[in-house]
Order: sequence, then C-alpha cells, then structure tokens
Amino acid sequence: MVAACGGDSDGTSLPGTVRVLAAPPFSDRVLAVANELFAPYGITAELTSDVTSADLLLVPNPSSSNLGASTFVTGYWVPVTGLSNPATGASMEQLGAAVGGRLADWAFAGEVEAPPLHVVVPADPPPPLAYWWPEETSTARAISIDAIRAEIEADPYTLAILPLDAVDARVRSLTVDGVDVVFGFSAGYPLTEIASIAVREVENIEFGDLLGNVAIQMADRLAAPEPAPVTMRATGDILPVRCAYERMLELGDPVHAFRELAPWLAEADITVGSLDAAISDAGEPFGCVETFSLLAPEESLEGIALSGFDVITVATNHVKDCGQAACGDDAFFDTLANLRAAGVAPAGGGADLAAARAPAVLTVDGVRFAFLGYDEIAPHYHAGAGVPGTAPLNEAYLREDVAAAARQADVVVVLPQWGVEYQAEPTLLQQELAAAAVESGADLVIGNHPHWVEAAEPIGSAFVAYALGNYIFDQDWSLETQQGVLLEAAFHGAQLKGVRFYPVHIWDEHQPAFADPVEAQQIMDRIWAASAALQ
Repeated sequence: MVAACGGDSDGTSLPGTVRVLAAPPFSDRVLAVANELFAPYGITAELTSDVTSADLLLVPNPSSSNLGASTFVTGYWVPVTGLSNPATGASMEQLGAAVGGRLADWAFAGEVEAPPLHVVVPADPPPPLAYWWPEETSTARAISIDAIRAEIEADPYTLAILPLDAVDARVRSLTVDGVDVVFGFSAGYPLTEIASIAVREVENIEFGDLLGNVAIQMADRLAAPEPAPVTMRATGDILPVRCAYERMLELGDPVHAFRELAPWLAEADITVGSLDAAISDAGEPFGCVETFSLLAPEESLEGIALSGFDVITVATNHVKDCGQAACGDDAFFDTLANLRAAGVAPAGGGADLAAARAPAVLTVDGVRFAFLGYDEIAPHYHAGAGVPGTAPLNEAYLREDVAAAARQADVVVVLPQWGVEYQAEPTLLQQELAAAAVESGADLVIGNHPHWVEAAEPIGSAFVAYALGNYIFDQDWSLETQQGVLLEAAFHGAQLKGVRFYPVHIWDEHQPAFADPVEAQQIMDRIWAASAALQ
C-alpha cells in the first residue's frame, strides 16, 4: 500500500491535497467536481499525469472486471442513416459486422433491393469502436460530422454512428438490439461510452473511505443524463363529417372513426391534430351527400378526447361551416369552446385577429412548446380587427408571430393549412413560407389541406412536413385520398432529435388504421419522390 498524499505516517489525519488523473475532455469537469466534493474536508484536488501517484483515476471504457459502484455512462451513440432509408434497427452484432466491413449491403435490415452499405464515423469525437467490437478491425471512414451529414443527404443508405448530441431531424436514427435511445429509452442500451473512477489503496482508513465515497458521488455528478425524450404525434386532416359521420351513425358508435388509432396517439406526450370542420350542435350535419359545408356534431369530441389530443389547429377552411342551415359564427365559437372543454388547446383561431395569431402554449417536462396555426385557403373565414376567425397565412404575420413565440417558448411548431389539393408536390409559396418560419425560429412545420401526403424535408436542424394527407375523411374515390401518415417527433429538451412517419389507410370512408407494409412503403415512396423534386 502507498501512503496517502500529505497524510501523517500514523494514518490518523486527512491530507491537504488529492491527485486526480483524467484525460481530456473530462479533465476540467472532473477537477471541478472533485474540488467541490473535497472542499468540506479542507482538501484541494489537483490534476496529475502520474498514474502511480493518482488518488483517483478516471478510466474510460473499463473492462467488465473493473466495473463497480463508481462506473457511469459518459455518452450515448446512435446509428443513423438517411431519412428515406426504410431500415429501422440493427443488432450490436450487425453493427459490428458493418464496421468491420463484413456486410456489403443492407440485406441485414430487411431491404428487398439491398443497396450497398458503407460506414462512416466522426473523426472528432471518435467513437470507441474497439471497445464495442474488440474482435473487429474497423473499415469505417472517419470524417467530420458536417461531412457525415452531407454524405447521408447525398446517399440515404450511408450508415453512420454519431454521438447523441449530434443527432437531429436531418437523419433517421436506428434502434440497437431493439432499444431506441432517440424516441424512447430503457436501461441496457448497448451503444454507450462508460467510465469508472478507480481509487488508490491507502493506509489511512479514514482517507480511503473518503476517496471511495467521493468516487461514487463523482460518478453520479459526471454521468451523462439519461435520455428523456418528449414525443409528439400529429395527424393529417380530421373530418368526421358526411359519409364518415353517417357510417358512425349506422354503427351506433360516434367515435368509431377514432377507435383504431386512438390508443397509439394518446401514448404521446403531446398529440396534435388538424380539424378541417366545425364541431358544433348549432347547425345540423349533412349525411353521406356531396356538400362542402362540413359540420360534425358535438359527440365527435368523444373521439377527440379518446385520442388524447392536446392541441388542434382550427386555422382551416371549414371551421365556420354550419351544415344544413346558416348559424353565423356560432359553430366557430362552439368549436373553440368544445375543444377547450375537452382539454384541447385550439390554435390559429379566435375572437379577433390578435387572438387567432396568439400561440397555444403547453409545458411538458419543463419544456415550453408554442403552437401557431394559419390558413391560406379561406380568406372569408379569416379574423380581423374585431372579427372572429382564423389566422391568415402570410409571411409578415408568420415571421412576426414565430419570432415572438420563440421568445416565450423553447420549441415552436407551425401548423399551416396551405397548398393545392390532390398533389404531392408543395407549391413554391409553401416552400418559401416554410423557410421563413424556420428562419424566424420554428423547429417543426406540419402542414395539411391537400388531402394527399406531400413532400417533407429538413431545413437545417428543423423539419417540414408539407402535408400529412387525410386522417379521418370519406374521400374514397382515389387511393391517395384514402391514405395519410402520422408524424412522430422526438424532442430532447428543446432539441428536435428526430422524426418518423407511420402510414395509414382509411377504411369504409371513415376509420384510419396503420397501412400494411407494402402499402406503407408505397406511401413513403411517394413522399420521398416528391421530396427529391423540391426546388
């Protein structure tokens, strides 16, 4: 055993100094934490490069024989690929084989066409490949993180392994051994870096006990926080009207359209919808007839509540519809009141222009989310000074409102009703407005109205889904209008970490369900084909 630094030979007193060995990038943080923890004992910590004299030694990625109470996770890593790559996950064994150059293509991920596979990793910070796969000799190219992003954009079948901090909506994250660190988290996620704080044996029992206790406390302080994603799920156009309404009447179930997917939607921390109708008993709904006066009865709110919606944009082109008889603005005001009574915050509509432009704000796990709704389609329903209605979509309002919302919230989500019906390609105006929203501080833009799925794209670290298609509607006269996607977004704190789509098919003119794999891929192919054509 070695005598403690500065301690008396009889081992009855504490030293005045402890020596800590920790290499960058941990050294400064380790020293600060050590000084904080030793200060109550009148002990100062200092860094040393001498292994033999170090009282505390931070060991990165220790072997299993050196794990103990002072072992902690220092970082999480994530395998990622391009947004249009349909792969969802890989095992540690498959990832190791890919890194070692033993996999030539994506057949391991179930890819039918099995495109060629190549692997890139960051040069800085470098991932601990030899720690994860000691039997593999890496063939992965090491390049900058910016170069990795550019390579994935050019070739969505690139496989990269990135630190969690570098993951955002420009890439598609993959699960590892079935564990998802971006959209969810469970203990045992394998793609981590760890460290352990080793304690030098000393003769002074009191000092030895102190070193052991401080090592455990240091591990708690230095550990990377466990990922705690806030998930958001959003739908396309919700229209429980016309034939959808009549089908539910026939079934004697006013929420049948919502039932299949309601549990999945309600699981999210935040559920967002786009209501392209009024919900009110001020008028009388039409049944299964051709009409553009789209009113749903108030009992439709049961389906809204069952689905766990938290925010719904009412900035749509049918929100003042009265059905079979005129009702003034009664249906509109009822819709706002009914949503609030169901615990749903309406966005994009109000008693006047200021109210319509004001954001709906929610706080989840300490993160403030602001939602802004806008309508481009129905100027006759737009709000004005002293005039109730929806928020008009124009660039001036959009820039001003998004910037103001970004000052009061951590995340800004814009929900526009825009574009041209029945096409997958967004207009140039949609693209310009999306860019303006992001430039002004929006993190996520989720559009609707075309009744088809449209293109999607990242803009910087933000993401734009131009249209999610139909969610509940009776348009069974084309395949495209019977299809849509649900969008899921994951936020870690205020940072958008990823998005993914879940294709749906609407059955019997009213009820959406997840599409089968073949149809789901057809829907996604249409989205990515339109995305590739964006100007």
